[in-house]
Amino acid sequence: MFADGQGQCEAGETCPDSYNSDRQSSSHAAGLAGDGDFSPPTYTVMDHTPAVPGLGASQLDPRGAGTPPYDAGLFSDRNASGATLAQQGSSIWCSGSDHTQRMCRFRNLCYFPEVNEFVFFHGERSVHSGLPGNRFNPTLLDMSSVKDHNAQYFNFVDVPARSAAAHFDVDFIQRTALVFNRFNPDNIMHVIHDDLLPMFHTLEMMGGRGRVNMSAYDVQLVFMEGWSPGDHVNLYEVFSQHKLLFKADLQAKGSATCFRDAYVGISKETTWYQYGFREPQGPIPHHTVTALQINQFTAYLKHRLNSAAQPVPNGDAYIVFLTRKHNRLVLNEVELTFALVREFKMKVLTLGAETHSIAEMIAILSKAAILISMHGSLLSLSMFLPPSAVVIELFPFAVNPENYTPYKTLANLPGMRITYKAWRNLNVGHTVTHADRGWDTGGIAHLSLDEQNRIKSSTEVPKHLCCRDPEWLFRIYQDTIVDIPSFVSLVKEAIEEKDSRFSASAERTDSLLAQKMFPSKVQDLKCIGSRDRADAMGNPGGGGGDPGVPPSLWLSWQPPWNLRYLPLSSLRYEVWIQEHGEDTYTAWILSKTSHTFTAGLRPETHYDIWVRCVINDKMQGPFNQEHVGCHT
Repeated sequence: MFADGQGQCEAGETCPDSYNSDRQSSSHAAGLAGDGDFSPPTYTVMDHTPAVPGLGASQLDPRGAGTPPYDAGLFSDRNASGATLAQQGSSIWCSGSDHTQRMCRFRNLCYFPEVNEFVFFHGERSVHSGLPGNRFNPTLLDMSSVKDHNAQYFNFVDVPARSAAAHFDVDFIQRTALVFNRFNPDNIMHVIHDDLLPMFHTLEMMGGRGRVNMSAYDVQLVFMEGWSPGDHVNLYEVFSQHKLLFKADLQAKGSATCFRDAYVGISKETTWYQYGFREPQGPIPHHTVTALQINQFTAYLKHRLNSAAQPVPNGDAYIVFLTRKHNRLVLNEVELTFALVREFKMKVLTLGAETHSIAEMIAILSKAAILISMHGSLLSLSMFLPPSAVVIELFPFAVNPENYTPYKTLANLPGMRITYKAWRNLNVGHTVTHADRGWDTGGIAHLSLDEQNRIKSSTEVPKHLCCRDPEWLFRIYQDTIVDIPSFVSLVKEAIEEKDSRFSASAERTDSLLAQKMFPSKVQDLKCIGSRDRADAMGNPGGGGGDPGVPPSLWLSWQPPWNLRYLPLSSLRYEVWIQEHGEDTYTAWILSKTSHTFTAGLRPETHYDIWVRCVINDKMQGPFNQEHVGCHT
């Protein structure tokens, strides 16, 4: 996972205690792979609310005593609810080819806190649509946007609906709910990449209209991973009109909770990075994220956070330096800041988690020209930078930037218009290590002397799996003296590249929109063969009755009707001529809408004709659906 500036989580790594219920000690790690071992994963989800006699709901609630654990009017009257459930049963509608792609909508899905299970009541009125043949291989769906992490698996327990009235007391949540697991709500990279951005996309898929008028969604958000609300809970709150519901809230009630209408799981379509659970971390292969999705999300969140009301510097362009106070320090930060001011004649603003809220940082970054930071989770906020901004990411000694690229990948998403550069400390004399710290903040004293010496003498951390590689932790928690001349030179290089890259030929979001728009079918497609022509002239026999005239096909059509509205850099037509009943065809590329074909044609033969429009070199429209054919 990614560093949050406090030393709890590391870049590209999952917190060792990510699934620890009380999160008091890293010794409670929930079976996360260590020292590169990961075959197969064996994560464990612990019960996050201990059964402690004498504790009331307000004491169990993670937000503290005196805070109502949920909206007073959230649950319906319990009277007759069991009978209603027995009559209606539960229903499910799923889409997606496997558990990593599947999302499901439920009617009357129930959560039983005493067994920490979701229950599906099967009755005569139940619908089972889209369920796989074996929903335990390995599971029905992922509860988070992180692919195939078995601490995020979701399934349900089967119970006959007729049992509901006699044996269970249940409360119903009537409003539509989105139920999923947050992956790591204490780390801003994971909050944005794994939770908020996928949640926003899912809410849109559910038919919400929040983005249309920038309002909160009329959806009950339900977080079932068991974490406390976390430092960034306000970022989740702005998406819903209703008070957030946590697993602890449902457990504190004691009785079962049934969701009248619940979507379970969230979309993975907007994620671009994987954290190294099965292979070393890196960009998700074949992801389709572009600046379109990012910009829609950032515009919505900025509006909901009222970023326009946040104070920002006036006047000329400025540089933002994300500072750290506890670990992975830049030891000559002051000298580096003054050098930047002298060299680039810009103000340098230092921001940090200790001094600024996320909303304040977003507002300031929205107008920054350059963002500089040591590798860490706050770099995820680079998505809020204006077009043509520059990002410089610093890496400690022995940490290869090419192996840890979440922010490089973000900057290089199609249409993002951000220039990214990585600076790497290559001077072992400019690093300060902390071998005597705890293992989870880079200490290696718990290792054998031979292993300690090997790690200290290494000049590059090998590629590794998540999440406890000691060499990686040792190096990523180093403090660094930045070589100012080489760093200033890199910033200059980035500015020069930005100026040339984002000239008149720069890729913009309107070009991304153009890549989503295709020409429609060609219109009024006609074909006249040599035999057809001869028949029309009263001279049957084909070829005009003259064996010296080669067989031919004359084709004409009109352009697609929507062509006049599309941005065009090129236009051509693809023509397929196929002998009737054969699998092979001859393909032609034309720039005009009519042509007489003679090459390769046989006399007295029927040909089928297929034509489509291709614009901007690669945007292929559909072939004609109506059959068109003619005879030579």
